[in-house]
Amino acid sequence: MSMEWYRAYHGMPYDPKLKVVARRSGQPMSSVVAVWACVLDAASQHDPRGTINIDPEEIAVFQDMEMEAVEAILDALKSKNLIDENNHLTNWHKRQHTTSAERVQKHRNSKKHDVTPGNTKKRDVTARNAKKRKNDPDTDTEADSDAEENTDTDSKTKTNSKNRTREEKKESEKEKQQSCGKDAEKNKTQMLQQMADIWNEEVQSKITPNQKAILTKRRKELLAARWIDEFSEDIRAWRYFCEIIGKSDFCLGKLEGKDWTIDLTWATQSSDRVAKILEGGFSGGKHPSKPPSCDVPEFQDAWDDVLKRLAHHHGKAAIRSWFSNIVITAAEDTPDGVMLTLECPREFIRGWIEKHFLADLNHYWRDCDYGSRPVIGIQLKTKEAAS
Repeated sequence: MSMEWYRAYHGMPYDPKLKVVARRSGQPMSSVVAVWACVLDAASQHDPRGTINIDPEEIAVFQDMEMEAVEAILDALKSKNLIDENNHLTNWHKRQHTTSAERVQKHRNSKKHDVTPGNTKKRDVTARNAKKRKNDPDTDTEADSDAEENTDTDSKTKTNSKNRTREEKKESEKEKQQSCGKDAEKNKTQMLQQMADIWNEEVQSKITPNQKAILTKRRKELLAARWIDEFSEDIRAWRYFCEIIGKSDFCLGKLEGKDWTIDLTWATQSSDRVAKILEGGFSGGKHPSKPPSCDVPEFQDAWDDVLKRLAHHHGKAAIRSWFSNIVITAAEDTPDGVMLTLECPREFIRGWIEKHFLADLNHYWRDCDYGSRPVIGIQLKTKEAAS
């Protein structure tokens, strides 16, 4: 039984174009190479050859992949122009023969080419022929011309290969930059939505319980500006800002004779307006205490997790009440790990936390893995003693 063949090509597992496809599809290179091999196989078996008509689900089953991943890779192969709009492999005829008969014919042609007089003369360069050529200017000229022609061809081939590699590298770098830009835009969108969610939770729900603030284009611009300039990209600072507004009867439109309520656009209109709100200009004597914070950035996220666990065990209201204006001010390295310093505003609060919360604080810090520097405990200090 005869076996049908198709040509693979050297460097296929490391093809820069397939690497671009992997980046565009968001799939690993190994999956892209597997799907590409299935595409080549399908193109070889199709009549006419070079065109594909494949089922993504079939590839997914046989390659142990998710169908969505296969479809993403096929789409990326098309966007990279490895497969054209007619489902034809764009460079198929450069690397493949149309039929097995054509392969045999090409092989026979190459054999004929090998026995032409010119090739025979090149192969029969014996000592005698070499000596003869030494005294034959015409022969020398012909040989030199052939050598120069071969050298020019090799040089052009190398140059073209370098140019292709350079262009593919540029395209890969361009894809990388575009990918980074998309990631940054995605992160920005997620952050703006998180800010809007906090506003709706702390403010909008108290003004219009059944209506959420809408992120218009103008509001996105204002939030993005305030996020960098006034809140230093700290989501805790933004939440505290919203809590101040949510405690203000004036801002919520609850004062008799004041037919006005705050909105997200007005609150973020300018730096001066944000400063006035933070200073208590609209709080009406109900300016909330600052939430717990951490002056050691390495442990800020871990501190948030510990506070959540405390709130789950003791209640959110109790933790917010006793831990308001509490700050982790220092992290001291010891042979066994890190000792954190928790600064309390007054001695009475320090004593209460020591009696009712310190054991849980130490347990939660030691119980969880917070990176390369484990926390072994908390030491409490008052603000007066620290100063």
